[in-house]
Amino acid sequence: MLKLLGVPAWQAEGQGDVHLPVSLPACLLIHLACLGRWVDREQLAALFWPDAEPAQARHHLRINLHRARQLLDKLGAPDALEAERSRVRLLVATDVALLKSGQADGLQPHDWLQGFRMAGFAAFWDWADAFIEPLRDSRDTSTVPAALPGRGDLLARLRIDASPAVVLLGEAGMGKSSVLNAAFAGAPLLQGREGLAQMPYRPVVELLLARLDLLRALLRQPERGLAAYRLDLARLLPDLAPDEPLPPLDALSARSRLQEGLARVLEALGPVLLVDDLQWVDTATLELLALVGHRGRLRWRGAARGEELPPDHQRWLTREQEGQRLRCLPLPGLALDTIAQLLRAAGQAAADAPALLQASHGNAFMLGELLRARADGVALSPRVRELLLRRWRSLGAAAAGLVGAAAVLARPVPLVVLGHVAAVGDAELLPAAREALDAALLRDDAQGGLQCRHDLVRDAVLAQLPAFEAQALRRRAALALGARPEGAAEPLAVAALWEAAGEAQTALAWLHRGAAQQKLRGRYGDAEALWQRIAAESREPALALQARLSLAECALLHDLPAGRQALQQVLDLAGAVADPTQREHIEGQALAGLIDNAVFSGDLAHAAALAERLRPLLPRLPLAERCGACEVLIELAMREPDIPAAWALLAQIRQLAPQRPSLLSFEGQIHWFGGQVGAARDAFELLLQRHPDYCRGLTIENDLGVMLQALGDLPRAELMARRSLDSWRGVAHTETLSLLVLGLTLTSAGRYGEARGVLDRALELGRAQGSALFEAEALTRRARLYWQSGCLDLAEADLAVAEPLLADSCDPLRVSQLCWVRGVVREARGLAADRALLARVAALALRSQHPLLRVRLARLELLAGDAGAAARQVGIARDAGLLEPLCEGLLLQARGLPTREAGQLLLEAAELAQRQGFAELLDQADRALGDISAAASATAPARPR
Repeated sequence: MLKLLGVPAWQAEGQGDVHLPVSLPACLLIHLACLGRWVDREQLAALFWPDAEPAQARHHLRINLHRARQLLDKLGAPDALEAERSRVRLLVATDVALLKSGQADGLQPHDWLQGFRMAGFAAFWDWADAFIEPLRDSRDTSTVPAALPGRGDLLARLRIDASPAVVLLGEAGMGKSSVLNAAFAGAPLLQGREGLAQMPYRPVVELLLARLDLLRALLRQPERGLAAYRLDLARLLPDLAPDEPLPPLDALSARSRLQEGLARVLEALGPVLLVDDLQWVDTATLELLALVGHRGRLRWRGAARGEELPPDHQRWLTREQEGQRLRCLPLPGLALDTIAQLLRAAGQAAADAPALLQASHGNAFMLGELLRARADGVALSPRVRELLLRRWRSLGAAAAGLVGAAAVLARPVPLVVLGHVAAVGDAELLPAAREALDAALLRDDAQGGLQCRHDLVRDAVLAQLPAFEAQALRRRAALALGARPEGAAEPLAVAALWEAAGEAQTALAWLHRGAAQQKLRGRYGDAEALWQRIAAESREPALALQARLSLAECALLHDLPAGRQALQQVLDLAGAVADPTQREHIEGQALAGLIDNAVFSGDLAHAAALAERLRPLLPRLPLAERCGACEVLIELAMREPDIPAAWALLAQIRQLAPQRPSLLSFEGQIHWFGGQVGAARDAFELLLQRHPDYCRGLTIENDLGVMLQALGDLPRAELMARRSLDSWRGVAHTETLSLLVLGLTLTSAGRYGEARGVLDRALELGRAQGSALFEAEALTRRARLYWQSGCLDLAEADLAVAEPLLADSCDPLRVSQLCWVRGVVREARGLAADRALLARVAALALRSQHPLLRVRLARLELLAGDAGAAARQVGIARDAGLLEPLCEGLLLQARGLPTREAGQLLLEAAELAQRQGFAELLDQADRALGDISAAASATAPARPR
């Protein structure tokens, strides 16, 4: 059945509702279902595209009917839409038809297409309004629930407004929440909470925690495309992957992935989203709402206390309004006639309406409290706070204590936690909670947590609590929340309680944990701000140094010199920490960070010296820090190269943390640096197959691109490099690596213009990070591009800059690449071979048997006059599966051979170059084959006449 009285949804027999997307195909289905008969295609096209040419309108109709059929197929009704050459019809049951027949108790015409509106297509909306109007006229119904008199026009306006976002503005208690809930009954709600505005995505977490089963079901629906975001969402909702280790995730790439996943989830919950108390919503959720509005697949309606909006929220609202993605509507107070209507409904004299209007200023909550006071026989008073306090003071000690604890906590918590904070015994707990609930001072949320019924209650109670009692409550609340399990505890909330209790130093320790949590969730700037505060304010040397260490680690991804300096300062100050265990932990982390920095700066000698200091500390480091330090040592060992040492370190990690996601990644990297290129590719292919979600935390796509390029699979190498750039957008370190892979791949494919732009960007990023390693790599690869494209002066200029950057390097792959490019550029210049280059690479070959190094050595040996070197290059490349060096070797080997033998090698090279897309090598092979053909024609004897 198609349900149109309410939020439009499809209800299959025995299953729950599936909300219709706010889209043009859905509008087509609604129109056809309501008519329930054959509709002429021309008529249908004219309804939706009245201003288009008839042929163009019919074309639009064909496309959208196809999309409508796809939507029906997803809903499980693939055959419901019937189409003929000139007409179409949709035969499905609707709740509107039930309403017409009098078989639908409880359905109201004013709920028609609730929350379903999109911009444009005015003729369709005119039809929709006209279609439901007779039903409205035929029934004695109001567009406004009885509980909301005086709000009819506003409710109707909200329901038909097609803006991406609308925010109701008004003071506390004005009735904003009631209006939203009445206009969009049952819509999912994001609830802002006072004091929790620093906790990223807290309203979203509360919403989704109550819908975990639904969320799991959505993740299993492939058409929604949510499965790829499961582990991103699990960082906020650990129950989505309770027994599955999450991959390491860089904070800079986390935010966009997490927000994209959350936006898709919210869009799957329905066409309308409600947001209450926007003034207390955190900035991360605001960014998410901006993304939702920009995507245009979901409308959201919010409420905010305009006078309490922080400056950042006000600026955010202004930006959204200027971008025409949001409209603000002021919510006026209840009018005099509405108050009179409420008094009559309550059996009281309507003549009292002016006095009540003066006392409440039209504030719906205050008015309700005043009417309640009248019913209870309390004298009329304009001070609602006094009424609330009177009710609070009338409670028993245990119930009053629960309300006081709830006021301090400012969030829904289980009753047992509330009782612990209020020091209420188990025997008194339930009766006290019932008493506070009956007095309408507490309320129970959907998840079973208790909190103050309204913020006016909270404000009134907090203002009356003696300072010593409020401080004691805050301490007990901090202890209770801090003792909750890791997934349930919110460090920033605990920190706020400690700070309010006057324990600033204790609060800083919890802020440190909160900063780490924010970094993991993608709030990189907020995390840095917290660590800066901790470093400046902490009186505990260990905590201050840990904060500075965290700040230094953040700099590693975008500014290597700054990160190196900060890490060295932390290491120098570690001796100020009195506790030897803490001191060693800080030293170990700082040394690991410095080694990582040195490796990617290209200073392997300094990294090796630091590694000697780190190794004795490894057994005494905590598990996570020890595994991280071992991974850093693997990075160094692979580049020294000491492959056996790298394997031994990987074995240590596997023993310490067998489920660590990075194990297979490092296995592939060790294979690569050890020269087993095919095995390295297979390891990364397996990692990508098993854990595609890890591409945001591990450089799987980039590393697989390296292997694929080396093995000559240029299309997949390009695909992986571009996917890596997308996954790690904004992270300078990994972005540079991916650009280097992409630039080399495009060079091999002969796409020199694209390759030049990519390598220029890599060089720019490498220099910005202060990495001699990245700068030298980008220059060398660009020099190769210039050589292949015949720009020898530019190639020599790049090599001249790259040479001093690698002068002291012993990295076999990078140094051999530099020497090889210098050698072939000299050959292109017609200069004699430089035997110093050959000697330098030969010395490296004593330490590494990587096939790429051996191929480059053979090429330099050929330049030095070794006639057998070309055949050696072919053999090495063929054995290792390196197709581009193999193709080049075949061309080189053919140079000195007789025509017939040379022709066979050239044919093999041409076929290989054409199949793999090696544009420059294919051109060389074709020219050489052409020369052979021309020579054969010139020497052939003339035919007798």
